[in-house]
Amino acid sequence: MTTASIMVTPVVATTMTTTTTPEEAGMIELSLQPVYQEQIRGTEQTPINQTHLQITYAGNGTLNLPNGTEIIRTTSSGSGIASMIDNDFAGNEILTTEDGSESATARVYELLRFDMQQGNGRGITIVTFHTNSTGMLAPLDGMILTGITELHPGGTGSVTLWEWQSGIPLPAPVTTTPPLTDTTTNTTTTAEGEGETVEEEAVGGAEVAE
Repeated sequence: MTTASIMVTPVVATTMTTTTTPEEAGMIELSLQPVYQEQIRGTEQTPINQTHLQITYAGNGTLNLPNGTEIIRTTSSGSGIASMIDNDFAGNEILTTEDGSESATARVYELLRFDMQQGNGRGITIVTFHTNSTGMLAPLDGMILTGITELHPGGTGSVTLWEWQSGIPLPAPVTTTPPLTDTTTNTTTTAEGEGETVEEEAVGGAEVAE
């Protein structure tokens, strides 16, 4: 898939010259087209203490998955904790196809800045997806998206996310084999003789005589 590149090139300044690092060292590659676009609205804010809020929200969005043949319309609901000091947010979101047949869970992280006079804000967003779907949403499993969240007055907002092209393939699913269980059963037989008792225990074929 064709990718777009965002150049992040640190510059080291000296009194005489300015040098830059090689391009490869500061390149963040994202998908050319957004993978997920969503309109959100806050549904509830509950103070936890003087510095943190519990926030819930809902949304409607579209998915344009890599190698997909059609746009997937979705609904979502999410909740998380927002810090009023650090202006960050961490939470979970449930993404569901419009017909309700498939779903995915997203872990959401945001760092935000607000303009209190204008009543709006903007943030950098990172989302990781997990799903057991084998249908339309299957490509989302393990995908990392990043982008921008725009917050508007009145508790509404928009999210636009691109796929991060890490260059590292997703790991193969881990399959576990249940450990073998020891099916050996222990039995005890007693033979009575003249003044002597012998006990045989079937433990690894050993005999114990008393």
